[in-house]
Amino acid sequence: MNYIIEGAQELPIIGEYDVAVFGGGPAGVAAATAAAKTGAKTTIVERYGYLGGQATGGLVILLVGLTDGKERIIKGICKDTIKKIKQISRIEKIGPHILFDPEALKLVFDEFITENDIKPYYHTFLSNAVIYENMVSAAVIDGKSGRSVIKAKVYIDATGDADFSKYCGLSVLKENKENLLPVTLGIRAGGLDTEKVKTYINQNYEQYQNILKSLGLPINIGGWIPTLHKGEAWFNIAHAQNIDCTNTQDLTHAEIKTRKIVHKLIDIFQKEMPGFENGYLIDTSAQMGIRDSRRIKGMYLFSREDTDKTFDDAIARAPNYISNEQGSVQVPYGCLITRKMNNLIFAGRCISVEHELFDMFREIPCCMATGHAAGIAGALACKGKNEINVKKVDIKKLQSILMEQGAII
Repeated sequence: MNYIIEGAQELPIIGEYDVAVFGGGPAGVAAATAAAKTGAKTTIVERYGYLGGQATGGLVILLVGLTDGKERIIKGICKDTIKKIKQISRIEKIGPHILFDPEALKLVFDEFITENDIKPYYHTFLSNAVIYENMVSAAVIDGKSGRSVIKAKVYIDATGDADFSKYCGLSVLKENKENLLPVTLGIRAGGLDTEKVKTYINQNYEQYQNILKSLGLPINIGGWIPTLHKGEAWFNIAHAQNIDCTNTQDLTHAEIKTRKIVHKLIDIFQKEMPGFENGYLIDTSAQMGIRDSRRIKGMYLFSREDTDKTFDDAIARAPNYISNEQGSVQVPYGCLITRKMNNLIFAGRCISVEHELFDMFREIPCCMATGHAAGIAGALACKGKNEINVKKVDIKKLQSILMEQGAII
């Protein structure tokens, strides 16, 4: 590989904040909202022109993992979000899950930002971090306006891929390509008789699976569901395997491959699936649906042995998917922070958990719960009289504020 040397340049500092959140998905929005509610001057940086990440641009329109099989285990800002969506749009309970309109969620998250006086930087992404003595002293960002700098007392990485880790030299957990969960291009199709489609799939499930297998698609992940709009359905089945989403060429390959698969699926469904005769493709997700990439090596690594434990630093709950009796597990704050960095917190699917348990923590509600805790922790770290250190946050105070803001720990 050949190289060039980029010349040194002065970068303008365009904002200074108490808490800077990177990544505007559900975890990032929850983190920014919680930080602002706890009194911190807050900003949020998002690479797309809207918030919501997988829940909006990724067309993951079903909130899964809200309960322990019986009771709601994730509330707080997640519950506030559901309430606000319901005020402007229809939602629907599907068993223990919540079906919602992604366009309504975009608007709701915009409102969270404006109502809480959070400074947004859309169309902007993290491109470097300046490190000094175990502290992030500045974050370099890129966008249409060029390169610039944001400074903050505390930084929260809600990028999903732990992007700060590569700029801070942090150790991460990451599976080999063949062991990573598939990426998926979400589909919305219209012009359907959804009852006929449902009847066909239920009564001819093996034939339906054979259609997916004929295109090389795994059948053990994903699914479909009618949306809130008449004659419309969401399919979460156009997968690509062996994709490292931290590699741009892999992502490019996945986008091209899954788009081709989508059109083949629509063509086959039109010909073979009753209820899909007049069906058509409305859209595919604006961003690739990503389940799995880097996870940090935190102060604490959550393992199988921890599913029955209680933690003094518990900050959230997650559904227990490995227990026959279901239930839930506590998420310790130590999974959100690292030994090396004193002013950096992680939230969402990149927290410190073993891969075999990953499904318990990567769903949208749990990501919002860890984001909620990260935002409060960041705000508290800024308020201390001594040096800023997210590892020395008053856990009791953090837990108290979480509960005041409606969270369950």
